[in-house]
Amino acid sequence: MFNKSCPSLGHFPTTSEFLEGLGMGPAVTMYTASLFVLFLNVGLFIVLVRKFFKEVSVVQIPNLIWVNSLFTAIPFFICMMIFLPKATEFLLASYRVYEAVVISRFVELNLMWYGGEKKLLKGLGENPVMRFNLPPFCCLLLCLRETRITRKWLKFSRLIVYQMVYIQVFALFLQLVLHFNGIGEGHMSPSNPVTYIKLVARISFMFGLWGLFIFFNIERTFSLLSEFKYMAKFTIMKITLIIFILQETIIEFLAANGHIGCSLNLGDSAWGSIINCSLLMVEATLLGLGSFYYYYKYPSIDTTLRQTSFVEMES
Repeated sequence: MFNKSCPSLGHFPTTSEFLEGLGMGPAVTMYTASLFVLFLNVGLFIVLVRKFFKEVSVVQIPNLIWVNSLFTAIPFFICMMIFLPKATEFLLASYRVYEAVVISRFVELNLMWYGGEKKLLKGLGENPVMRFNLPPFCCLLLCLRETRITRKWLKFSRLIVYQMVYIQVFALFLQLVLHFNGIGEGHMSPSNPVTYIKLVARISFMFGLWGLFIFFNIERTFSLLSEFKYMAKFTIMKITLIIFILQETIIEFLAANGHIGCSLNLGDSAWGSIINCSLLMVEATLLGLGSFYYYYKYPSIDTTLRQTSFVEMES
């Protein structure tokens, strides 16, 4: 049952309130665990970067670094939310901007692996057809079940992904403006303008995911990169992105409806953040190890080899 002496919904504690509310033992455990996960993923990231500089084309390295930084960035944001819980809302909004950049970089990396749009279309053969009614809009785009892949479709898919970066930055900007004017504090509700900003940002994110899934479905349908473990790499990224947004949304909903509970200095939102961070530490460790394995063993895709394969397919 909701305790009336607890902080209001949407309130996040200061560092001292976090320590007092959670207790010294549990707080130190959270601090230690978050730092361990961060240092582990930073170590794996450094090893991967060294591997990339030794074996990967210089053109691909920036995008590879952006994509693989995801599993270092998540523990970093977790540490910030645990050590500086008052900034949780800002940190989550900042993460969404970063996440959008990573997705756009992954799409660019995909096109590099295929050798560019023209080489990709050449490798797909004449009049390639694929379904475009993909998650998260499977049931809303039934008219696109059998659609011919053209260069215009590829450019449109890239645009759908890129819009996410700009919308997330704009959403973060608006949230900061409202915050500094004392507007939008508290939990999500129809009367809170931040609710609508977050709604637009999440719809934008869903469209970005759809654009990402289009490139995934190209590979699943035509298997041009099967020997480079593309599907495994993409699946790890997909799980990471979906888990983060679903977990945050579910926990936010439960907190807003008073289903999480509260204690001294720690309201429903604060406890929701603690639960979210605890789950993300485990997930970031497991998924980070999986991503490290595939990118270390299969660090890159030789675009010259892909171009040779396309020529063979044509002949």
